[in-house]
Amino acid sequence: AGLIRQLRQYPYTFEFTGITGPMMQQQSCKSLYTMDKLTLMGLDGLWSRLREILNIRRKLVQYFVSDAPDLFIGVDAPDFNLGLEKKLHRAGIPVMHYVSPTVWAWRKYRLKGMRHYIDRMLVLFPFELDLYRQHEVNATLVGHPMVMDIEKNPDIIALKKKFGIAKDKNVIALLPGSRKTEIQHMAGEFLYAAEMLAGKYPDLQFVTAMPNSSLMDLFENEVEKAGLKHLDLVCVEGHSRDVMACSDVLMLASGTAALEAAIVGRPVVVAYKVSWLTKTMVQLLASVKYYSMPNNLAGYRLVPELMQDDCTAENLAAEVGRYLDDETAVVKVKEAFLKIRESLDLDSDRLAAESVIKMLGLDTKTLLNNVPDQT
Repeated sequence: AGLIRQLRQYPYTFEFTGITGPMMQQQSCKSLYTMDKLTLMGLDGLWSRLREILNIRRKLVQYFVSDAPDLFIGVDAPDFNLGLEKKLHRAGIPVMHYVSPTVWAWRKYRLKGMRHYIDRMLVLFPFELDLYRQHEVNATLVGHPMVMDIEKNPDIIALKKKFGIAKDKNVIALLPGSRKTEIQHMAGEFLYAAEMLAGKYPDLQFVTAMPNSSLMDLFENEVEKAGLKHLDLVCVEGHSRDVMACSDVLMLASGTAALEAAIVGRPVVVAYKVSWLTKTMVQLLASVKYYSMPNNLAGYRLVPELMQDDCTAENLAAEVGRYLDDETAVVKVKEAFLKIRESLDLDSDRLAAESVIKMLGLDTKTLLNNVPDQT
């Protein structure tokens, strides 16, 4: 949506068509399918949806080949987009991919073919740029658009008042994920860890944020199953980044949330559990030293990672306790997170839009004046 909004600052007529979310639709992007059609959790939900997803991709190939766009931009979703991009490029359609697949972490073999059907890769992280140059893929670093969405110095007092979070207690966020399977796999361990911490540190309050009411119900069911309804726990629907900002330490599921924690600037313990099938596939195809993005960006084990069998309540409580007992460790993490934020703060929408304009052979220097926020 930010890329579309920025492109409309140029004095050219654009039409946007594709798979959309609500924000893209607000920017007048014609929706062929909505993004929720492609949303999956690892390999666990793939088999029941595979036929539907492949059918969507087949229809998109037919649609775009029959009415060729001037440029196709695949946004993330590599398992869906890379195959689509290959077919469209063969049909003579220029291809840009926005958000690099994690080829630096696993399935590195993809790099061999990508340079033949991706004309320009827009990458979010500095280390990705070097990787693509080594493999002769045209790439441009645009930074991470998330930085622009996360306030650097929010009003913590006002936020705590808004959510009913205590001003005079150490606050620990419990963020076991934003999908049903993640909550089922991990909420119990997070809650038992909270119980252990509450027994050792009497001044703690816990807070969780869930994207919607159905997931909040699921989480509250986990609280009831664990017999922890007495826990000093604040439940917030939505507002996960604000909840992070209000917290002193975060316990969260590995993924985008770990990067959000770094940009927000709060010490974090990263954990994850997946099914045996996803675990086996990752072990076969992975070539990564660290699982969480903060550690990959730092280049060393900056924050704790507790994966699979290591993701226990005892380990979670111990790692959170280290932050609570060691102010020096907290300062070290916060300073490193500030450097990470600065390295990603590159005005992503503008840089991505300039790359699109250049690929279309248009003038990048001419901008409209006094353009409204939405067209």
